[in-house]
Amino acid sequence: MSYFKTNNHGKNQYERFDKIQSRAVLYPILGFLGFCMIFLALSTWDFNNTENETVHSHVIYLNSKYLLLNTVSNKFLSFALDTSLLRDIKNLPIKNNKFINLARHLAPAYIRIGGTSADCLYFNETAQIISEKEISPVDNEDISNFTINGRDFGNLYNFATESKLRMIFDLNVLIRNVNNSWDDSNAKNIITFAKNKNMKLDWQLGNEPNSFHHVFNRTVTATQLAHDYCHLRQLLNELGYNESLLVGPEVNHVGDGVGENYTKLFLRNDKDSINYVTWHQYYLNGREAQLTDFINVSTFNYLPMQIKSMKEAIESPGRAISMWLSETSTAFGSGAPNLSDRFVAGFLWLDKLGYSASAGLNVVTRQSLFGGNYAMIGPDIIPNPDWWVSVIYKQFVSEKVLRITFENNLDYIRLYAHCTPEKALISGIPAITIYGVNVNKSPVQVIFQGIPTFQNAKVFSYALTSDNLQSRTIKMNGKILNLLQPGDHLPSFQPKVSVPTQPVILPPYSMVFIVIHGAKVPVCYT
Repeated sequence: MSYFKTNNHGKNQYERFDKIQSRAVLYPILGFLGFCMIFLALSTWDFNNTENETVHSHVIYLNSKYLLLNTVSNKFLSFALDTSLLRDIKNLPIKNNKFINLARHLAPAYIRIGGTSADCLYFNETAQIISEKEISPVDNEDISNFTINGRDFGNLYNFATESKLRMIFDLNVLIRNVNNSWDDSNAKNIITFAKNKNMKLDWQLGNEPNSFHHVFNRTVTATQLAHDYCHLRQLLNELGYNESLLVGPEVNHVGDGVGENYTKLFLRNDKDSINYVTWHQYYLNGREAQLTDFINVSTFNYLPMQIKSMKEAIESPGRAISMWLSETSTAFGSGAPNLSDRFVAGFLWLDKLGYSASAGLNVVTRQSLFGGNYAMIGPDIIPNPDWWVSVIYKQFVSEKVLRITFENNLDYIRLYAHCTPEKALISGIPAITIYGVNVNKSPVQVIFQGIPTFQNAKVFSYALTSDNLQSRTIKMNGKILNLLQPGDHLPSFQPKVSVPTQPVILPPYSMVFIVIHGAKVPVCYT
């Protein structure tokens, strides 16, 4: 008997499995409206007529005998709350049950509390002090010093634990002694407070130190920061956090040599104090980004260049240490309005996850869960499209990364493969997940080769689309995704079902998750 006749109840993506029909559907085409109408054409396209559409083929080959390409953290997809939000913590919804529940849907993950304001933050267990506002000449961000108290720190930690997240806290490195060495007194207060409350968390020290001169008109050299990290590692060990992670140096400007050179010098002097090398990555300037930038292949290709450059910087001092993207999104400067929190942003986000995992990065930390134009959750506590993309990623993609090749590579089709996580299997039968994006105006058919399967194997396809690239709504196989009430539960994820010998159609401007149930890939089940 086919195992597909036995459905595990309670797995929401397989409810009403026997009622799902595999059938052809009409796919949209983007009418030619003229160069002057390009933004309108990209924002709204015609779904009503595709009969004459040319469908290109994309052949995917996977050698089932390959070893795993990489294994990433089970918290690979992580996210952040910017420290600047702590300036007005009473309006941060960390006690809101819906907000907690939305964050919990993304667990397991790290939640990084960091950003420019981390180097303005002081801790006072009993008082909260706010300084006069001071504006950075670089990005108009408030860089005045401010204080949080023990109650607020505790509420922040409680949000993380209730959401089943692991908190990473970024300590202020700009509290300096006369000789410019780091003054650890305030950090010691925070660490001691956390330990006395039996808090379990990880740590960073400083944010984008190679840019301090421009943001704060101050300088901390890479060599000095390395000594400061050694100091913090020793302090953490002494105060009971010897098993906690310490990650750094949190550089930006990777790709132009600035962040890489700072990292090289840091790694030559840090005496193995850090567990992972961390750096920040954005594709675009949020104040200048346009809709077309989000679907331009050259934008996507910026990340591979940056990763390659950073790998070479790490290897230069002879270190064998994994990387994190510890702060990353589509556009810096709080994101691009009406773009970085809309459907179109999902293409860069999903591709970043896929490429980073295939390149061996251990964690990717999305800026930001809440706040700014790149938020995964809006100020109305309603999920933005990238929240849905992230939830679906967590559902169907495991930490085991596979190698796939393409016989006829189309640069606007970007696909990756992982083993499917155990929770998404049917009756425990092995599966693999192929996922990625089609950032072209035309549909594409994907053909699988070299993937041996068990008898009666099935392919479950989940295509994410929207009627408008700048919409806050997102569809799965044509149906708008909404949380179920009461309780904000996830809906059933209803696939289109086919067999491995059939092509799978990727709609225009779509993100896709293709689960091949019954794939014989030994590394996924041994």
